[in-house]
Amino acid sequence: MASNQIEKIVSLYKTLARNPSLSCAKILRVTDNGISILSGWSQRNLERKTNQKFCQNYILDSKLQVQSENFPIDVTTELLSASTEDEQRRAVLRQAVVENSTKQFIEIWDKQRLVKNYDLTALDVHGDVYTDSEFASFEWSPDKTKILYIAEKKLPKSEPFYKQKPLNKKDKEKKEEDEVSVGNEYIYKAHWGEQLIGKHRPVVAVLDTTSDTISALSGIPDELSPAQVLWMKDNQGVVGVAWKHEPRHLGLIACTNRLSWIFLLKDGDYKKLSSDGCAVRCPRLSPDGRYLIWLEREAGGAHHNAHRLMHFDFETGKQKADTLVDIVSTNIAIKNTEQFYGLYGRLPRRCWSNDSQYIFLSTPQQNNIRSYIIDINAKTVTEIQNDKSSLNILDVKDDIIAFLETSLLEPSVLTVGKFTPEVVSSGTIPRSKISTLTTIPDSENLMYELCDFDYDSNEEVKHFNFIYFGPKGGDDKSVPFIVTPHGGPHANYANQFVLDYCLFVSSGFAVVQVNYRGSTGMGSKNVEYLQGRVGDIDVKDCVTATKEALRRYPWLNPDEIGISGGSHGGFLVTHLSGQYPDLYKVVVARNPVIDIAAMFTISDIPDWCAAEVNYPFDESTRVTESDQVEMLVKMFKCSPIIHVGKVKAPTLLCIGSNDLRVPPSQGKLWYQRLKAKNVKTKMLLYEDNHPLASGPVEIDNVINACLWLHEHITIEKNGGINSQE
Repeated sequence: MASNQIEKIVSLYKTLARNPSLSCAKILRVTDNGISILSGWSQRNLERKTNQKFCQNYILDSKLQVQSENFPIDVTTELLSASTEDEQRRAVLRQAVVENSTKQFIEIWDKQRLVKNYDLTALDVHGDVYTDSEFASFEWSPDKTKILYIAEKKLPKSEPFYKQKPLNKKDKEKKEEDEVSVGNEYIYKAHWGEQLIGKHRPVVAVLDTTSDTISALSGIPDELSPAQVLWMKDNQGVVGVAWKHEPRHLGLIACTNRLSWIFLLKDGDYKKLSSDGCAVRCPRLSPDGRYLIWLEREAGGAHHNAHRLMHFDFETGKQKADTLVDIVSTNIAIKNTEQFYGLYGRLPRRCWSNDSQYIFLSTPQQNNIRSYIIDINAKTVTEIQNDKSSLNILDVKDDIIAFLETSLLEPSVLTVGKFTPEVVSSGTIPRSKISTLTTIPDSENLMYELCDFDYDSNEEVKHFNFIYFGPKGGDDKSVPFIVTPHGGPHANYANQFVLDYCLFVSSGFAVVQVNYRGSTGMGSKNVEYLQGRVGDIDVKDCVTATKEALRRYPWLNPDEIGISGGSHGGFLVTHLSGQYPDLYKVVVARNPVIDIAAMFTISDIPDWCAAEVNYPFDESTRVTESDQVEMLVKMFKCSPIIHVGKVKAPTLLCIGSNDLRVPPSQGKLWYQRLKAKNVKTKMLLYEDNHPLASGPVEIDNVINACLWLHEHITIEKNGGINSQE
């Protein structure tokens, strides 16, 4: 490709990368005179090749109008932070290099200065503090003296069987020597998989800022790993999630099907609050401390599926939780005559009304993200009214709600609304835009449309959807387009700003995002329908979406169609290139699943391989030889590798050498087989994990993908990158 064309795409990327993403918001104070909100953002810093984090504070008046805002403050070095309820003290977990050694510190700040700083490495009570999305907690106790968090358990030091000792050891050194075990330095320590390397045995830790001591709480059974812990209102008890890690750690990231319990730990006494046989997450206490809610589903099966919302009342003496919102099989009618397809998202950290009677949450629904009000007394669900953009709840305090609004054409915007019980019937909560709305270049010529499709067939599940994103029009058959199935497969596309696809569209393509059957947001029955049918109905839905887009949008070019996807999306684009070699002209595959049978014994989630071909996964149960062979044959037959001999399209593979989810051997296999067939192929191998999302890696694979698509699809009629100047 000509250097000027490369420069244009790089310039487009730089323009789009200037848009920050809203990652969180916290309502600090609500008074009669005004409201203070702290927002957290992330922005790509191309010069530093990293994502730079910053926060920005807004002061609103009683009518939710911005009165003042400060300059953004860089908080990239902060790993976690938390403020006391009265906002008088702030704790920060920070990582820093001191004398060529990486250390973690917990800093305590008041309004004027740094009050205390704890060197966690020097104190040596535990290992690194967990900061990931699955385990992490970091919060002050109600009495504002202690900080609760999750850290790696400290294990006894080990030495070789033979090690020459120094002479004249002091008594203290002898005592330490007695605590060292011998010959255990090579014992294997299982970890929690993709993106959680180094996390083996978590413990619940408490930093007491009054006595300046750190302790690890006892009482949690050894076969369980605690996470997502919260203080009870009495300052003593702790609630959280406990995952079962025996006999095996299975990958946690993007997997909501792991056997787990909601627990209460008080005075060393461990008590289960949730039922056996379930997978749980997101425990949340009501402001008055009386109620605890969480999300729950059956353990095992599809790696992600619909959840029920559970409700535990500490004051009734009942031993079991009630169901507030049950798992939705297809869809149900809710209070304001809308259709509801079930719960698939996380709960906001703070999600309760001030009177502890209403819950606010967001979840994917079809091809959007919608927000809801749950009445715990009436057990009703009300959708918060919104246009066709996605609406996410970030924080709730004193009945003020902070939202994130976004669409394919609009990067993140922070909005704020006020809840009153009167709005429960209608779901109408007026919102004020707080942050500045940024626009995409030439967005006036672009559009997106949320499209539904139902097969006229006898199939049990007939519905899927897709999103068109691209030009509003054009000459007939003038616009090339890219079909992009999502990964998972039990995930979904929502109407949100995505830099990759905005780059594709801004450079001259249209994009069709496919929520094939098996996607979330359409009921649990839809999710489960794909199991045992991967490589079949998901492929069929992608082809149907391709043809339906051509029918609906006559400016799309049927002779210039590309495909791009990662993980299970990579599974689908490699399938499509083999099953429909004359329909798709170019392929981009990121960490694709190529041979499920070959992946079964080396992925961090082998149960995914079994579930997708509709076989149970229980390593404690004896499986007959014939059953094992039958399962592996089915895995192989539904994999793209079976169709590799028919592939014609030039293929770009973007592979992470540290990927534990879809090991790099999968992509390498496809590369080698295409090379043997003389199909034009190129492989980019990155020292990264499954998402390929680290700074320099993301920049390189996104731009290379766009260049590859342009190299093999001509864009002339609509003035795109390859047009004649």
